[in-house]
Amino acid sequence: MQADTLDGRLPEAAGWQRWKLATVLMVTVFIAYYDRLNISLALPLIAEQYGWGLEQKQFYGSLLMGLFFGAYGIANIFLTPWGARVGPRASLLLIICLWSLFTALGALASQWLAVFLASRVLLGLAEGIHFPMMSQLTKHWFPPHERSRANGLWIAGLFLAILSAPLLLVPLMHHLGWRAGFVLLSLAGLVISLPLVWRYVHNWPADHPRIQGAERGYIEVGLMGEASAAAQPLGSVARQPVFLLMVLVGILNNVLSLGISSWLPTYLASREGVAYQDLAYLAALPYSFSLLGLAFWSWLGDRSGRRGRNAMFGFVCAGGMIFAAFETASVYLAVGLFSLGVFFVASFNACEFAMVQRILPQPVIASGTGLYNGLTTMVGGGLGTAVMGQVMAGQPGAAELAFLLTLFLVTAVSVGVLGRLCRY
Repeated sequence: MQADTLDGRLPEAAGWQRWKLATVLMVTVFIAYYDRLNISLALPLIAEQYGWGLEQKQFYGSLLMGLFFGAYGIANIFLTPWGARVGPRASLLLIICLWSLFTALGALASQWLAVFLASRVLLGLAEGIHFPMMSQLTKHWFPPHERSRANGLWIAGLFLAILSAPLLLVPLMHHLGWRAGFVLLSLAGLVISLPLVWRYVHNWPADHPRIQGAERGYIEVGLMGEASAAAQPLGSVARQPVFLLMVLVGILNNVLSLGISSWLPTYLASREGVAYQDLAYLAALPYSFSLLGLAFWSWLGDRSGRRGRNAMFGFVCAGGMIFAAFETASVYLAVGLFSLGVFFVASFNACEFAMVQRILPQPVIASGTGLYNGLTTMVGGGLGTAVMGQVMAGQPGAAELAFLLTLFLVTAVSVGVLGRLCRY
């Protein structure tokens, strides 16, 4: 902690431009995630339009979603270096225009299935460098002792979108049609995200026309320790044990968090006494606890400087809560335990990109984040839906629960070691 503070103490904050930037990034995440989620919410209407039966709906629905994530992961790895050269501000302005265009294209050209499928690939490519660019901005604008809160603020846009999308998009597309819903979402990017990024997002504090000298000096002093670190090429950094361990932890986290969130509605629907219409709030409740967890663990991580230790404790507690949720006979108690489990998993969500930013030197922060995010999303997300499907498709037995608990404990130990290696 000593290296991240002035004289061993947290310095006094100065100014608000950096927090306005993080809030704008949250808005862009919120709208971008609506563009991702729209396909799953519109799928019944799309299937009706095309006349798909159950098997066709499953096949084409999985294809529409899978094409996006495949292209998204590829873009993270291969397009992020280009975004880093262009700069995060210009990159964000461009990709907001592109993902808005491709969202509208999916609706306007949907009568041609091949074009519709291609629009999801293009959307994934356009959104792929979003997180790496935000990670680069966070490292430019926030001293290390503020980064858990800064990253947590824009990551909150993800959970807000997941919580609110069914409540807003389903009625919208029901009354206006799914094509109109897609077009309105594309306009939201252009009308809301684009002007906000233009005004409030700048590559460095020195580029901002309205920042006060006190805030700029505060940020520059906070970044001095990192600025003095020796520059290394990404290939060298990516081979270091601490980065490889970071990728492993990210994959394990995605196996657990993405896998459980993907299968939770199906699992709850299989519980006796659960009506389908109840899933809207039963499956959404854990995400409200994600937001609470992000707020608490972000504050605690910046306050204590022990983010790895906090996440280790969180995964241990989460494993116990999820294990107990599967064991209880009460569906409402199970939802409560799942919610607590999600709260504790948020201990890693709150520090994930702060730890990536800690490990990566300034010249490769964007490309390194892209490599990390691409690998962990493709591998962890793919494994998560497959592995957790085996556990949660029905009522898990003793062997499945033992495997799940072991996975949580392995993740806890791994993130604890990671925290010690990067002293964060």
